[in-house]
Formats: sequence, structure tokens, C-alpha cells
Amino acid sequence: MQHTANLCEAVGRCALFHDLSEEECERITAAGRLYETPPGSFFFHQGEESTMLYVLVSGRAKLSQVTSDGHQVIVNYFGPGEGLGIVMALNELPYPLSAEAIEPCLAVGWRRETMLDLMQHNAQLALNGLNMVGRRFAQMQSRFQELATQRVEQRVARALMRLVRQFGRRTEEGVLIDMPLSREDLAQMTGTNLYNVSRILSKWESDGLIATGRKKITLLKAHELVVLAEDIPHPGQTPTKS
Repeated sequence: MQHTANLCEAVGRCALFHDLSEEECERITAAGRLYETPPGSFFFHQGEESTMLYVLVSGRAKLSQVTSDGHQVIVNYFGPGEGLGIVMALNELPYPLSAEAIEPCLAVGWRRETMLDLMQHNAQLALNGLNMVGRRFAQMQSRFQELATQRVEQRVARALMRLVRQFGRRTEEGVLIDMPLSREDLAQMTGTNLYNVSRILSKWESDGLIATGRKKITLLKAHELVVLAEDIPHPGQTPTKS
């Protein structure tokens, strides 16, 4: 693989590569191959056998799931340095989600057998894979708890804060979520409908908390959204329950 050292710098941000030496990282990266994925194309589809795992070098991907009643739910967005299909591939389970490129993506991919062979010869790599399984399970538990217990406004605020941590870019106005993001996308992320998301965003825009454009959202008063996301009562206000 060409430019292995440069690629290693990008994929080294993935949790799978934590605490590996530069030489180990380069060797593992060289065992994979490069994949260029245009917008609208898929790394894998829900229900397919998990034969491949990837780490994004550039671009962004959307992870979504179609429920039993035919509704699409956006589970997460991933960017450079994040892994796709790693947990499922290591456990030889079908992909529970589809991973779609929403921008031109470059990724390093490994066949499952290749990565398992590498792990047999690198204890730290194997430990990192095990830790990723545990963290992913905890993240999914947290998301299910949100859907079950939190008000819609709080869920939308939390979704925006997660996207800010991943893709936030400071501008003169505030903090821009630097990726295409529609109101329908937010509805699918938060288990609600387009009407509720539109109503909430319009209210926040009227209150001066955010500014919206075509598939763009800028947080003007991020601290106020943190208060909403964490359901922190203002002085003299009692906490509300969903």
C-alpha cells in the first residue's frame, strides 16, 4: 500500500490502534487495502455477513438501521479515524446496520481473517478490539435509555451536542456542525418525526440559540443547548420528567 506512514497517522486515531508503536501501526495498515467510496455508496448493508472492517481516513459515513416496521433510524455519523463494522466483524456477526458514505470517503479495509490473524500476533491490538466491543455496547445502552426516558427536546439537544463533539468547527457566529444535516436526519437520529424536529429547531432559532441554513446548523449559544441536553434546571425551576 502506498504512503503507509501517512495513512497510519490517519487510522492511528481509531481506538483499534491505541498504544501501538509506529512500526506496528504501519505493518497493520499495510496488511489492509484502500477503498474509495463515493457519496451514496455503501461500505456494507444491514444483514450482510461481516467479512470486512474499515477505518475512515477521510470523508464521513452514516450508520443507519431499518426497523421491523420499515422505518429508517440513523444510529450515528462517523468521520476520519473512526471504525466501521469492526465490532461485528471481530465477533463474526451479521452487520446490524448499513454504512453509507455521505461524502467522498477514503478508508483502509481489512478482511476479517486478516485482522484476526494480526491479533493473534499482537496482544495490544487484540485488547483494543475487546475494549471496543465493551465501549460500543455501553454506547448502545445509553442511546436506548435516551429514547426510552428523555423528552424529544432533550434528545434533539443531545444529538446536536454529539455532532458538535465529532464535527464542530468554530466560526465567527458560533460552532458550525460541519457536515450536511437535514431536519429529517435529526428526526431519524432521535426517534421522532419531522414535525417535532422542525418545531423545536424553529423555536431555538427564534430564541437565538441556533442558526440554520440548507442542511447546516450553527450553535450560537452552545451553553444553553448543554443545559437542555442535560436537563439542568434554571435557578428556581424544578426538573421536568418525560
